[in-house]
Amino acid sequence: MRPAALDLVRDYRAGRRTVTETVRAVLDELGEVSERIGAVAATDHERSLAEAARADLRVRTGNARVLEGVPLTVKDWIDVAGWPVSGSTGSLRGDPGRRPGTDAPAVARLRAAGAIVVAVSSAMADNALHGVTRNPRDPSRAPGGSSSGTAALVAAGTVPLGLGSDSGGSLRLPAAWCGVAALKPTFGRVPLTGHFPRCGALEDGRTVIGPLASNVGDLAVALRVIAGPDGMDAGVPPVPLRDPGAVGMRGLRVGVTAGAEDDEPMALAVETLAAAGAIVAGEPVPDIRREALELTRRHWGRAELPGAENVRLLWDWDRFRRRMLLATAHLDVLLTPAVTEPAPPWRESAEADYAWTLPWSLTGAPVVVVPSGTVAGLPGSVQVVARPWEDHVALAAALRIEHGRVGRGDPASVSEGTA
Repeated sequence: MRPAALDLVRDYRAGRRTVTETVRAVLDELGEVSERIGAVAATDHERSLAEAARADLRVRTGNARVLEGVPLTVKDWIDVAGWPVSGSTGSLRGDPGRRPGTDAPAVARLRAAGAIVVAVSSAMADNALHGVTRNPRDPSRAPGGSSSGTAALVAAGTVPLGLGSDSGGSLRLPAAWCGVAALKPTFGRVPLTGHFPRCGALEDGRTVIGPLASNVGDLAVALRVIAGPDGMDAGVPPVPLRDPGAVGMRGLRVGVTAGAEDDEPMALAVETLAAAGAIVAGEPVPDIRREALELTRRHWGRAELPGAENVRLLWDWDRFRRRMLLATAHLDVLLTPAVTEPAPPWRESAEADYAWTLPWSLTGAPVVVVPSGTVAGLPGSVQVVARPWEDHVALAAALRIEHGRVGRGDPASVSEGTA
């Protein structure tokens, strides 16, 4: 298992390893891992090693940046300049010859902070162009979609940090099934510029770009790097991002959702936050999974709806968001399960798998998926949901849950979120 992102940076600065030897080892491992679980859409050894050499020079001269030399994989729906980014899916091969001329802003910002792209990772469990991705925890199990390859490579320990996208759970489902951490930022927090296929705030209203990592601290640093307007995506306002480290657990108001009474990962997370001084609300928030799925189905089929029905869909969506804001107004964070079951035998994801994730795509709220316990020997996870634009609160609570997991002796690598 490779060290977490910020631990790697500390090792470079202390002279315990070099970026070049790390990147070379990752590239070698990617070849082996792809034979076992797939997940890899493209590599460029020459380019990655050239960037590693430049990173080593920065380290030696005392100019290392916050993510200097951290190996990064990027989902094959997010532009990386000069790399093949096809936009392929389970049924469509996309554009196999496409090589974008510029990075997506999220990629450009991570690279400007020192991260090194070592792979473009496959989307979906069964990709029409790149083939099958399997769950590294158990290759007979499903990885979840659609940021499947990114989650699998992080879970395999091959890379500490990845970039994916999420419209209804495409970061969160694979994170939960593969047992890693993921962040769906507030809608509008990170530019969608450079996402392929193209999407935007008025056309979609749900899709976000966000990170997956081996721990929550690295998610917090990655968000700090990629957040903020780019001057191209008009759906990204200049809302300041606050510090998770400034959020105390004592007095934090925590809610739970109805329908999760027997969920063991939830019970462990609630216990951890309560032990840290959080106040757990007695009345659960209503279970709105069925309504969220019905709204999402209408959204998926909106191209076939007549004009009046599209207007009604948007009205019902707005009403849903208002009701959820009111239902959670007395809370700082809401805990929900991430999935209805642990990773099943290998298959492509189905709409029912996203039952717990769809509501928060519709509200645009920030959500952190953090591992919590195990279920039938497989990774368990919870979602930590905060109010829109309070990504720092969701991250702070998720960090506490992660620390509690380490305190119970569960295997984890926790970074403090600074470098």
